[in-house]
Amino acid sequence: MENRPLEYQDIAYDRFVRARQGSLEMELPRAGEEFELAPAERALIAGSSHFFLSTVTGAGWPYVQHRGGPEGFVHVLGPARLGWLEFAGNRQFVTTGNVDRDGRVCLFFIDYPTRSRLKVFGTARVVEREDDPQLMEQLSEAAGGRIRSPYRRAMVVDVAATDANCAKYIAPRHTREQVEERIDLYRADIARLQARIAELEGR
Repeated sequence: MENRPLEYQDIAYDRFVRARQGSLEMELPRAGEEFELAPAERALIAGSSHFFLSTVTGAGWPYVQHRGGPEGFVHVLGPARLGWLEFAGNRQFVTTGNVDRDGRVCLFFIDYPTRSRLKVFGTARVVEREDDPQLMEQLSEAAGGRIRSPYRRAMVVDVAATDANCAKYIAPRHTREQVEERIDLYRADIARLQARIAELEGR
C-alpha cells in the first residue's frame, strides 16, 4: 500500500471481500484525502445516547459491548477524535484490556428516528481519571447537563475511517421524550381548535 492515510477500504476490504464485490459489480471507494468526520457524522455521534463498541480479543475474536449514557455523552474532540467516560460496569474489563493490547476498534451508531447508521473505525486508548483531569471535566458535560454516573477512566478514539450504511431494514423507534414532543404539537392544535369552537359558539 502506498504511503497515504488509512481508509475504510484498507480496513474492511481484503481479497475475499473484493472478490465478492467484483462478482456483484459493485463500485469500490477511491482513495481520498486525510480523514475528517463529516458534519452529519459529527451531529449523529454527538446526539447519540448509545452505541456498540467492538474490540479484538487476545484470541483474535471480535468482542462487542454496548455503551450508553445521556445524549451527548460521546464527545467529538477534534476533526477525527472522539471521547467518552467509561462508566462503572461488571468489572470484567474485557473491552479495556483488549484496547490496552490492541487499540483497533469499531463503533456502530444508530439513529432510529432517521434510520441512520454509522460505522466508525479507529485506534482507541484508555485514559485514567488521575492522568488527565481536564479531559475528564470536559467529558463530564453532556447535552442534558453534567454527568453524575461513577467512572474511573475514559476512552479516546482517533478515527481512521467511517462508513454510513443505508437505512434498509432499520425499524424507526422514538424515545418517550420524542413521542411526547410530537403529541404536544397535536395537543396544542386541539387546544386552539377548542378555543375557536368556544369563540364561535359564544357569538
